[in-house]
Amino acid sequence: MEKEILLKAESISKSFGGVKALQNVSFELQKGEVLSVIGENGAGKSTLMKIVAGALKNDEGKIYFQGEELSLHSPLDAVKTGISIVYQEPNIFADMSVLENIFMGNETVSRGGTIQWTKMYDEAVEALRLVGLDGKILHLTMSELSIGNQQLVLIARGIYKKCKVLILDEPTSILSHNESEKLFEIIADLKNKGVSIMYISHRIPEILRISDNIIVLRDGCLTGTLSPKEISEETIITAMSGRKINMSVYKERKQSEKPILEVKHLSLKPVYKDVSFDVRPGQILGMYGLVGAGRSEIARAIFGETNAESGQIFFEGEDISRININQAVERRIFYVPEDRGAQGLFDIHSVRDNMSVAFLDSLSGKSGMIHKKKEKQVVQENIEKYSIKTPNQEISVNSLSGGGQQKVLFCRWLLQKPKVLILDEPTRGIDVMTKTEIHRYIMELAKDGVAVIVISSDLPEVMELSDNIITLYKGKITARFDRKTVTEEAILKNALNLNENR
Repeated sequence: MEKEILLKAESISKSFGGVKALQNVSFELQKGEVLSVIGENGAGKSTLMKIVAGALKNDEGKIYFQGEELSLHSPLDAVKTGISIVYQEPNIFADMSVLENIFMGNETVSRGGTIQWTKMYDEAVEALRLVGLDGKILHLTMSELSIGNQQLVLIARGIYKKCKVLILDEPTSILSHNESEKLFEIIADLKNKGVSIMYISHRIPEILRISDNIIVLRDGCLTGTLSPKEISEETIITAMSGRKINMSVYKERKQSEKPILEVKHLSLKPVYKDVSFDVRPGQILGMYGLVGAGRSEIARAIFGETNAESGQIFFEGEDISRININQAVERRIFYVPEDRGAQGLFDIHSVRDNMSVAFLDSLSGKSGMIHKKKEKQVVQENIEKYSIKTPNQEISVNSLSGGGQQKVLFCRWLLQKPKVLILDEPTRGIDVMTKTEIHRYIMELAKDGVAVIVISSDLPEVMELSDNIITLYKGKITARFDRKTVTEEAILKNALNLNENR
């Protein structure tokens, strides 16, 4: 008997500026099916799911639901249609009760407009029962729950809303083993009730375990549909990675034999554990791992933004384990954070203010007054040197393109020559041309003797730039590679920790 096609996507495309996140992606989701979506970081998985869930609008292509073309203008439209999504990071109202979170935007009201709390409570108890949670937690605020239980509450909310399609984005990344097993039971039960599941995960063993079909995305394109009964982990790895890595930017250069920065047995449990590595002047060290691997947290410890619980950090032989950010900057250890909007730029301030803010002392006189002429001169030199497209220095930085904003943040730390430069996702969300320019700048810095650490979720980027690469999984280093012998498959296996318990 032929199964019913519940959801169908035809030639879905989506671009952000000059970056093509999805290109002509088509798939079908049957009633009562678990369809898993897998691919590297940045492959387009979450973008595709957000389009199906109404959080993003596709540029091209069509979506059909139960045979009719679907036009979603918001996530609420999707919920009313029967499509619910649970994101990787719990999207909650932390200071509101569990009950209020379950019914937010979908409260049960009487004809007179009064909220029917008793009826909502009874329904919420039943929804929580389906995910193995006790109704006694309904009066607690969401902030009082563990992250894992927050995730289960959101799944309960999706189930309560009588969804026909439930999208789960990396649902087990923050769940314990027991919580994950409970989730797999829930998924099996939902399948039996005819609910369709779209499941995003990097964890290949669980993908093979729960899926009816698998679609693989690579660079925004669908590379094929796979049956878990006919494939292995190796097959999926090949489908995820199989492309030529562009190594054209890389140039051989002189590297010092003596490390300038040494990290020894650094731990901040459970974020990272017993991390040790070093980096030398002229070397580019790549760090690759999934979201939650601890990469950014290690970088912030080196920069003095946070402190580890144990272990040591040495810079030029000096123990800097307890320095602060100002002391790191004095030593010319610089850090470009991963989120330029939330962590890096002052978006309503000018390009000049954003670029000079880290070095105002060196641009000021003894009285503390900024030498405006000197400030404008050094900023203009950087604007020209790094080809930042801006009509002038006074324009607010948020009026620039994403690539222009990233260059401003990058150049902030080049007003003075760094000794150690940590770049966290240096090319996220920018166009290909700007990405290539930044890669060239990184290579030039290394040639000038700067020790560079590149943290990136873009595997081709890590392989293109790095002399050496370390992979991390749940805060632990799982492997170390030399560029001459590394393969993409080997990096993926260790970043996904496929050798665990083998």
